[in-house]
Amino acid sequence: MTIPTQKHVLFHCIAAWGHFKPFFPLAVQILRSRPNTVISVLCCTDIYSKSLGELNKLPSGDREDIKARLHLIDISGVIINLLVPILEFEPVFKAMYEGEPIKCLATGKEYKLPLPTVAIIDPFAGYAIEAIRETTENKLPILIWASFTAGEALIELFEPHVPKLDVRLIRYGTEEELMPMMPQFVKEVTNKVVSAPGVPALYEYELYPQEIPIIGNIFLEIAHRYITTCSGIVIASSSAYDGEALHALEKWYGTMGQVVYPVGPLSLPEPPFKKEGKQEALKFLDKMQNRCGEKSVIYMSLGTFFWPSNPEKVWAVMDEILASGTPLFWAHPSPLCQIPEDIQKMFQDSEIAFETQWAPQEAILSHPATGWFVSHGGWNSTQEAMLYRVPQIFYPQGADQPQNVANVQFIHKAGFELIEVRTGEYGTRVPYRFKDADPKDLPTFTVEAVRREVRDVLKKLKGEEGLMVRKNLEKVSKEFYNGWNEGGEARESLNAFLKKFVDF
Repeated sequence: MTIPTQKHVLFHCIAAWGHFKPFFPLAVQILRSRPNTVISVLCCTDIYSKSLGELNKLPSGDREDIKARLHLIDISGVIINLLVPILEFEPVFKAMYEGEPIKCLATGKEYKLPLPTVAIIDPFAGYAIEAIRETTENKLPILIWASFTAGEALIELFEPHVPKLDVRLIRYGTEEELMPMMPQFVKEVTNKVVSAPGVPALYEYELYPQEIPIIGNIFLEIAHRYITTCSGIVIASSSAYDGEALHALEKWYGTMGQVVYPVGPLSLPEPPFKKEGKQEALKFLDKMQNRCGEKSVIYMSLGTFFWPSNPEKVWAVMDEILASGTPLFWAHPSPLCQIPEDIQKMFQDSEIAFETQWAPQEAILSHPATGWFVSHGGWNSTQEAMLYRVPQIFYPQGADQPQNVANVQFIHKAGFELIEVRTGEYGTRVPYRFKDADPKDLPTFTVEAVRREVRDVLKKLKGEEGLMVRKNLEKVSKEFYNGWNEGGEARESLNAFLKKFVDF
């Protein structure tokens, strides 16, 4: 009897947790579908520890089998500057490709893996794509890992552009070389209308709704070079959410003889609450459920990184929520968040308020007491909100968030957005949706205007509009997550990818 050769899928992306996190649900689907396949994830120390937490979400029945074939390998220390290439990738990959053992720095364990069959690589990790191409003489298929939506890809990654970075800098550039170049990558922000098939129109300046420093985006510079030059793209979205934009992306790639593999949604459900480390949060949510009923709590978290330099509007949002008698669970994981004494006292004195630096987000969203989610609108948070059918009240900061928010709000009519919370030179310009409005109806972006807007939204949540938004979210969520059912889009897309790049 011939034992089939074990297949090996290699994954790597820049050291950003939002890029890594959605890969793990896909990895689990691959390993469940192909028992003779292993996956290696080459990462850094910070990502390694967070990845272990993701794998611990798996049901105990198949957790050990998945862990035995999903190799997390820490190849570098803590990443200080994401804009600089991870130089350790190239020698590690070369050793792997030559059949030598490679070591995980976190555990000291050595791995001797079969030759990779296919690589799935972040388009922002150009150093990895170049190293793979050179080492394998272009023999290893590389697919682009798109941890973002098709709409975001169309807006950001397919514009005409003139390269400013040479390959040497992409592969080996140092902090001393790259940081002085950042001003070259600053994009001029204009009032032109930004849109694409299936993407609601916004003024370009609306992509910067908060007062945050705009630095040169070296990632877009790198992605432009690689996004269409590999063997295809694996994207964490679906036509249920991203329909017209996804079809436009598929048509674009088809003209180059490449394939788009939509595999969204990608989220590992949080297991039931464990008492260790989560007891206080669980007690609060249980208490609010008993006191105020199901779907009574507003959960608020603006992501792991952003925190405004002028957070008066954040305090106003929370103050109005509590003043209305609505329970509030606030998580503030950003290391930049500084809470003034009066806000601390507001939470301490309130029986319907709970604050914590970190919260198990999916566990919070899955609790019956949670009814709404004040969110920055990042793609991972949006997928999680859909998984647990919790509609969002958006407070976007930048990156892909304004486009995600517009999609949910205008295409699916499944969320609300706070407009008055916008700040800064670009954020306080007239939004596209108000282009034909009477001047007296334009947003004023004051703290008092924020308070009025929040009071208005809270009324909508309890009325017909809130009910409509919740029903619309449930509808798109069901269609989105049905993609992994037998015959669904994500399932069929994964099967097509495996047959072409793993089963040959």
